Amino acid sequence: MKPKDLKPVFSWVDRHPLLRDMILYVPDYYFEHEKFQRPSFNEIFENDNPIALEYCTGNGDWVLEKAQAHPEKNWIAVEMQFDRVRKIWAKRENRQIKNLLIVCGEALTFSKFYLQKDEITQAYINFPDPWPKDKHAKNRLIQGPFLTEVSRVLKNEAPFTIVTDDVDYKNQAIQICLDHEHFESAIEKPYFLENPQGYGYSYFHDLWKKLGKTIHFIQFLNKKSQLICQK
Repeated sequence: MKPKDLKPVFSWVDRHPLLRDMILYVPDYYFEHEKFQRPSFNEIFENDNPIALEYCTGNGDWVLEKAQAHPEKNWIAVEMQFDRVRKIWAKRENRQIKNLLIVCGEALTFSKFYLQKDEITQAYINFPDPWPKDKHAKNRLIQGPFLTEVSRVLKNEAPFTIVTDDVDYKNQAIQICLDHEHFESAIEKPYFLENPQGYGYSYFHDLWKKLGKTIHFIQFLNKKSQLICQK
């Protein structure tokens, strides 16, 4: 299979949510997401294995490696850009990986409308777009509303892992997670580790390491039960 073998499934005018060939298409600028009836993950994967999810998957190297190494889990790869989805799909098909669902859509929209409460056992964001200019910082994925959705879909005590080379993004992500009522750092202050070993390969991890950049590993635990106990 080659990426170009995956053809667009609908035109812009006819866009609508669609699950086909283990790809869930979540269109942009579409306003009836809540009407889509997603099959259960037991139906999609044909098993009841725990589900791990990677947001901002890029070309898919990290999640494909994990899915192949851990067939006892189901994996979801969330990526906005169709050209990248094509690459993930081609690699998945050529490696005959059966436990990976690809989502072509925006992370917050997918989480809010297509995931149910407590469905996910692990969530990851590897090298998200840092939007390095201060005036663009509001465009970064890791913001309060997104974290609220991540907390909702994660099981209690489940880990949420962020990996980035960008120092400003690292600092902002840590502070936003610390400020959120449902998350607690799994790492003691200063709340991150540098250059974690054995985390897995990805294009950006390899690129930034070759360029001498430090890789920052952040992990928070979903602590929904604490809020319940306090009320």
